[in-house]
Amino acid sequence: MKNTAWVLPAHSHIDWDHFEKALYDGFGVNAVTYQGDGRRRTARHVHAVNDICRLIKQTPLSAEHICAILQRYLSQEARAKRRYVTEECAAGMVKIVVPIISDDRVEGFVSACGRPFMSTDRVYTQYISETTDQDKAKIEKLLLTLNPIGHHTIKEMIAFITGYENKIV
Repeated sequence: MKNTAWVLPAHSHIDWDHFEKALYDGFGVNAVTYQGDGRRRTARHVHAVNDICRLIKQTPLSAEHICAILQRYLSQEARAKRRYVTEECAAGMVKIVVPIISDDRVEGFVSACGRPFMSTDRVYTQYISETTDQDKAKIEKLLLTLNPIGHHTIKEMIAFITGYENKIV
């Protein structure tokens, strides 16, 4: 893959709300952009791409243990490597973090998540049940709202992110 980070010229103007929505609409992922210090770039509501993510985000314990811890770790790793990184979250969904580099420094991150890799069999329903304090049977019913992701779509999404500025008219 050619681009591994989103390199922006100094003083680029990006409509971050529009970018997050384009990523959500185009790839069916929870899409959030962060500043270099970890604060969100936008104040808009993050639309959950499925009912499991929606449930996780509604519960502070699960949001911290499933989402936030991995986000902090992957942001640090992406900063150190200066390239995108990907990992599976504690719920079994793919999380991708792409560093945003300007003037040769990491000034932020793009985070995309909410789709299991290749199959819903990879989703950890017991752990989600425990952290959300919901019945496991309910979590298993919510598996129907998931849309697995494969290698090809992940590559397309990373290319979309790292080449986004070129798409702005």
